[in-house]
Amino acid sequence: MIANFCRQGWPSRYLMLRKLNLEKDTERTQGGPLGVKAINTARTTTSTTVSQRVTFTSKLLILLLILVIVVVGIILYVELMRPKSGAIYFSNNYEHDTFPNLGDGHLVVERDQWGASENAKNLTTPLKHPIPYVMITHIGVQSQPCYNIYKCSIKMRSIQDAAIAEKGLPDISSNFYVSGDGYIYVGRGWHWANTYADRTLAITFMGDYVRHKPEKRQVEATKYLLAHALTNKYIALDYKLVAHNQTRKTKSPGAYVYSIIKKWPHFYPCGEENYPVCGSELGMAPYPWEANA
Repeated sequence: MIANFCRQGWPSRYLMLRKLNLEKDTERTQGGPLGVKAINTARTTTSTTVSQRVTFTSKLLILLLILVIVVVGIILYVELMRPKSGAIYFSNNYEHDTFPNLGDGHLVVERDQWGASENAKNLTTPLKHPIPYVMITHIGVQSQPCYNIYKCSIKMRSIQDAAIAEKGLPDISSNFYVSGDGYIYVGRGWHWANTYADRTLAITFMGDYVRHKPEKRQVEATKYLLAHALTNKYIALDYKLVAHNQTRKTKSPGAYVYSIIKKWPHFYPCGEENYPVCGSELGMAPYPWEANA
């Protein structure tokens, strides 16, 4: 019986099993039809995804590069159009209703901007250029410093009213006034003599500097004003810088201001011990150095 089974069924079954084993081995070694397709499809999909990513990244980098170039171009344009450092401006070289700028934010407030009185009389004594003397004064009389354009404009109007009504002067006394925030207020300006002496440029610190120390920006603004005056030949190249108390008996411009300007290059110790009277070399009246004009 066993012999009969072997003769009839074993070969064909063996051959079928052998065939199936060979097909499985082929699929395993070669991936089979389905495996090859799956692998190829996966590879194609991966390649497409990587390509898309590279393309998107390249576009993003190009966009960022263009943006950087535009920003750098704008910055360069602004820098080229900006005034060169060290340049000092005074006249109406400003826009959008702002104030003229001496440099470093030291603004110049013109007479009409601080509200100068129309009752001021016409000044009659011109100030000849270049001016040989610069005199530093202060308001004094327990005057409080001011630190914004609103309060300083009120102070300027009060000073002008007092000069006209109480002292009988035609206008405010000094040529320029310097506030605590470093602004310059135009008094009689560059072209008209002040009330102290005809051949001087009078610059007044707004406050009482017997009691108060001047602000850093206030001192700096005065230097900018003098630099501008030199550049435009309003004052002489060898001008003499003096304090009000060197020309008459007064506490002006206050000990704090006086101790500062004594260290400046153009300071001239006239009126002090062993020095001649201020202005004597020019024939100016020695005391009280008041022109009352």
